[in-house]
Formats: sequence, C-alpha cells, structure tokens
Amino acid sequence: MNHTTAPQASDDARHVPVKRLQHYNPEVEQRVQGWFASGQPLVWIPILSQENFPDVPQQLLEFADHYQEAMRWPVHRMEDLLQLPNGITGWLMPVTASDTDVACGVWNGEIYILGARAA
Repeated sequence: MNHTTAPQASDDARHVPVKRLQHYNPEVEQRVQGWFASGQPLVWIPILSQENFPDVPQQLLEFADHYQEAMRWPVHRMEDLLQLPNGITGWLMPVTASDTDVACGVWNGEIYILGARAA
C-alpha cells in the first residue's frame, strides 16, 4: 500500500494532508495513526538495499546492515517524517519494537506509508 497519511487524533498533525492511493490498506493506516495518537516515540530505519542506494556496492550495504541499530532516526510527530532523506525507504515502528511490516519514505515532499509483506 502506498499512501500519504496523517493521524486524525493529533491537533499538530492535522495539517499533514491525507491522500489515499491505489493500494490503500486501512489496517496499516489505523496502526500508524494509533502510534502517533498514543504519543509513543517511533523510529525510522533506512532499508539498506540496492534500490535505495544504487551506487553503493552490495558488500558495503551488507556490512552496514549489521549496524542498523545505530541508524535509528527518531520520529515523535507525523511532521518529523518530512525530514527524512528524499527517496529512501525505511522501516517505521515504535522505538520499543524489534520488527515491523510498515515501510515509510518521502518523495518530493510527500510521505508514503506502505504495508510490506513477504513475497
């Protein structure tokens, strides 16, 4: 699912427009909205892949992947997502979580939140 989303419960996030795209998944939207509405801190961790970093050798990406814990980007409000590096997909999850199926990225000033599933 690709969609831009904003929590309805948070006054400071209401100015982030919502645009549901073709593969909209309401379960993922509700989960992410719940995270923001609860006020729990989130983290964004870049996905170290050739798609995100086409000029970086695969061997270097695999090495860096062992240090993902150090790459956690703190996210406290929906607006924080707009500060993510443009065009890089990462995992979005509560800071206390060890895994997630929610990916997030920013392209040209728009936040995309995606539900990822195993192939």
